[in-house]
Amino acid sequence: MKRIITIALLLAIGLCLSGCVGQTASPNLSQTADENDVTQATESEVSTEMDKEETATPVSNTSEQTLALTIDGTTVDVSWENNDTVAELLAYAQNSPIVVNASEYGGFEQVGSLPQSFSRSDVQTRTQPGDIVLYSGNQIVVFFGSNSWSYTKLGHIEGLSADELNSLLDKDSIVIELRAES
Repeated sequence: MKRIITIALLLAIGLCLSGCVGQTASPNLSQTADENDVTQATESEVSTEMDKEETATPVSNTSEQTLALTIDGTTVDVSWENNDTVAELLAYAQNSPIVVNASEYGGFEQVGSLPQSFSRSDVQTRTQPGDIVLYSGNQIVVFFGSNSWSYTKLGHIEGLSADELNSLLDKDSIVIELRAES
């Protein structure tokens, strides 16, 4: 008996569902010609606006901002990477400079905590003196030696010799400042 009721219910559900398949909404026949014109005009305007947005040429900003790096009051030239992390650091620095108290670690790097975590795309890397990386999403590392680890590359200090990097970075602690600059 239970089996017959179950089969009957399944058949009823199947019939109900099959009646809904393939039906489309019927147009409102009471709509006037003027209403149709308005609907078509509105759809055309929306389409035109979307086309304009897709083909718009971005406005060039002549005063493009970049990050400036200062170590213990000395501004250094940096070739920054073009990645999401650097963009996030720049956006953060536009509100206020990022000041990091860094400590020497391992005799080859300065490491300091950032005010928040930033996105990361870590890759196994062999760093060189002058490299600037993000470690663990929330620490900035500036190298005066080399190391191999998984980091997100941020940039590289340009124009300083190994001796100049050692003089600047081979200390117990330093203050690193990142600020937005035009």
